[in-house]
Amino acid sequence: MFDFLTPYADWGLLILRLGVAWVFLAHGLPKIKDVGKFAGFLQQLKVPAASLMGWVVSLWETLGAVLLALGIFTPLVALGFVAVMLVAIRGVKIGMAKADFVGGWELEFSLLVAALALVFTGAGALSLDAFLGL
Repeated sequence: MFDFLTPYADWGLLILRLGVAWVFLAHGLPKIKDVGKFAGFLQQLKVPAASLMGWVVSLWETLGAVLLALGIFTPLVALGFVAVMLVAIRGVKIGMAKADFVGGWELEFSLLVAALALVFTGAGALSLDAFLGL
C-alpha cells in the first residue's frame, strides 16, 4: 500500500541516524565536560575501571554521535550505543533507581531499539559509509 515510499527508505535511515545522534550528543556533552563527575557516578554503580569507562562512554556519546550523524562505521557505532543503553537501563534505571518502564527507562529503551535497528540496517545510501564503500 505504501510502496511509493520505498525509494525514500534511505531518507528514513538518515532521519533515524540524525535523531539518535542528536539525543546521544545532548547526553554526551555534559559528560565530556566533567568526566570525573560521570566516572564517580559509574564508581557508585560498581562499574569496573570507572575512570576509564567514564572516558569511553563520554567519548562514545559525543564522537560516536558525530560519526553516526555522518554515517561513518554506523553498525559498529550503533552497537556501542546498544551496549551503553543496556548498562543504563539495567544498572541505572532498573538497578539503582528501581524505575518502572513508563516515566523511568522508556527513553533509554527507545534509543536502544533505534540503535539496534541501525546495527542491522546500516547507514543507508545517504551516508559516508556508502560514499566510501564501507
